[in-house]
Amino acid sequence: MSNSIHEFDRLMLDYLKGDITPEDRQRMTELLHKDASCREKYREMSRAYAIASVPWFERRKKQNLDFLREKLDLRSSPGRTLVRRVRVGSFAAMVALLIGLGIRFIYLNNHPAEVIVPPVSYCRIEIPQGAQSKLILPDSTSVYLNGGTIIKYDASFQNKAEREVYLNGEAYFEVAKNAEKPFIVHAADLNVKVLGTKFNVSSYPDEPNIKVSLVEGRVKVSTASDGVDKFYLLPNEQAVYDKAKKTLSVRTVDAGSQVAWTTGRLVFVNETLFHILKTIGKKYDVQILIQSRKMNTEYFSGSIDADLTLDEILSYLDVDNKFVWRRKGKTVVIADR
Repeated sequence: MSNSIHEFDRLMLDYLKGDITPEDRQRMTELLHKDASCREKYREMSRAYAIASVPWFERRKKQNLDFLREKLDLRSSPGRTLVRRVRVGSFAAMVALLIGLGIRFIYLNNHPAEVIVPPVSYCRIEIPQGAQSKLILPDSTSVYLNGGTIIKYDASFQNKAEREVYLNGEAYFEVAKNAEKPFIVHAADLNVKVLGTKFNVSSYPDEPNIKVSLVEGRVKVSTASDGVDKFYLLPNEQAVYDKAKKTLSVRTVDAGSQVAWTTGRLVFVNETLFHILKTIGKKYDVQILIQSRKMNTEYFSGSIDADLTLDEILSYLDVDNKFVWRRKGKTVVIADR
């Protein structure tokens, strides 16, 4: 192995850890520019880093399920509440991780070898609809990503004054504590600031609200525009931002039920069927078109095994036989009977 490859290995490892100096960053870019073997090594190490950043979800599956069973005190009960035996299947960890150096070469003052690298280099992870995965950030923070989610962060965010990530979709965070470097989630018009805690953020573009549910610790939730509207959440509180009205409010919830999706289970507490069907559509990667006037007045509380087929779930939800549905490809139309 050439000396250039040995040097590049060291520089690349520092880069992925976020510990690279400006001088080493420039040297690394120079090697990429002039050495094809370094460029190939960069591609290999980037791919290995992407795989290492998404450990098997299976390792935590049983632990999470046992925790939620205890947290929710789930047991069989009579009446309308549906609680079924949970069978957690394998999750498809389909992650597209882009580690972009954003390398560009600027020729100034007749020095063609001079290199300038943009100061920000982002990692971007996208989870397809119907899939779930787990990400370990460079600061050891664990992030569980739901289907249809995109998360982005600066590859060297450990060296910043604040650890910032940008979320579009839904994620459950277990933040590594660091009192000197706050952890901030930017979710559209909402900012969530913590030091070290566990919380869930749901911020899908097609949903009317952004929701932040606190499981453990304490978080600050504020609007991104002016920061005037802000709340400090306690466990089992949920901040709700109404996108249309641009208002922020807080309500009490069972936070454990808000993160049950990380175990492959769908848990709803007094939710409208309209909202439930929207959630199921994301889970099964189908478009559900609702042509029913009753959906917003029908409520459901219970736990649904996500291993069931879509038809089985629709049948369970329609316990009073009020609706009909037809499916064509990835589109499901539901109407009043």
